[in-house]
Amino acid sequence: MIKRAIAIIVIVLVGAYIVNRYFENKAKKEAKRAEAKRIEETISASVSEMVRRTNAIDTWEKVLTKGERFRLERILTVELERLWLTERLILFIGAIKDVVTADKENYRMEIERSLFSSLEPMFGTELQLTLQCSKQKVDLFLTEHPNLFKDFGVKNGVAVVADIDEIDTKLVSGAEGERKEIRVGKGKCIDMLYTGDVEFLQ
Repeated sequence: MIKRAIAIIVIVLVGAYIVNRYFENKAKKEAKRAEAKRIEETISASVSEMVRRTNAIDTWEKVLTKGERFRLERILTVELERLWLTERLILFIGAIKDVVTADKENYRMEIERSLFSSLEPMFGTELQLTLQCSKQKVDLFLTEHPNLFKDFGVKNGVAVVADIDEIDTKLVSGAEGERKEIRVGKGKCIDMLYTGDVEFLQ
């Protein structure tokens, strides 16, 4: 009888422990999701404010896909010229690919649409920017985000407002040796924000 009572007590205690751990883990996951959502909303609001302040075009992707989620056919240079080579600036959301010294006061920064973010719309033609940016601005940005290129670059997203004055085509070899076209917008970096791994779904 005593053994049975002890067994029941043990079972109850183990069950209570399991239930308690379950609710603790659930609470932690919910808190983590809430914090991630808060960060996402804060970054999205900051990007929207940057667009408003600079009057940048942030709809060029939708124009290229006519509102669809995908565009697999080639993007012609003339299409980008109509959207990027205007009096207005453009918003480009992507990831820093490289930073190279241009002169004593400026870097040349290469930005590509991130491979790790679920960017929509998605294009069959790869798009990149090559921008002249002040060393002071870039150095400060890299200092504020020292882990930018860790974890395989999963969290190296940036939103850039740029003044594009030229569009070029770069030819590179694909994984299977095929020639691949990359449309490259060249110009100046006007403003930049860190977006991490926040997804911007159009």
